[in-house]
Amino acid sequence: MINASLYRDIFDQSVGEVQEIAGMISRAQLDTASLKYETQVPQLEYMCLIMENMVITKKPKAVIYAGFQKLSRAVAPVLERFFTMAETAEKVYIFGVPDQERPAHPNVEYIHLPEDHPLVREWFLVVQAPTMKMMMTAYDLEGFGVHAVEENRKFRGVKSNSPKLVDQAAQLLANVVDSAKTGNRA
Repeated sequence: MINASLYRDIFDQSVGEVQEIAGMISRAQLDTASLKYETQVPQLEYMCLIMENMVITKKPKAVIYAGFQKLSRAVAPVLERFFTMAETAEKVYIFGVPDQERPAHPNVEYIHLPEDHPLVREWFLVVQAPTMKMMMTAYDLEGFGVHAVEENRKFRGVKSNSPKLVDQAAQLLANVVDSAKTGNRA
């Protein structure tokens, strides 16, 4: 499997300074074309929920890539939203360490990451469609098991609606999918 990282390959291409996001993320922050940020789990969950709801509402014919670090982090309510998105999406790929079996869906493919793969430290959602391009990617600055409450983990990342960045992120992840299927390492 190719050694790819959205954070490493995308973060520096996004413009702007890193903003500390604590508490509720504002609509203005969400509406910016690109936002570099440092934040914690609840804010990332909210960003993803907004993006997921847009996909569910607008039903674009999208390819969707989601990274959960560990497949066990794709808990039932989140997975149900992804299955709903999969009903109208071209395809949904869910990446993570295969630490737990997940239910099957005909339009969802799980991409099992080895524990040492760079994407294991990343949480991401990339939506690529002709009518909708958006992404968020966040690098886990601390890792699992550092905090008594996992929601306190810190992440640094970027949210973007830039077609160029979204297409680049989608291509990078498509290459990971292809390499996982063929067993190629690069």
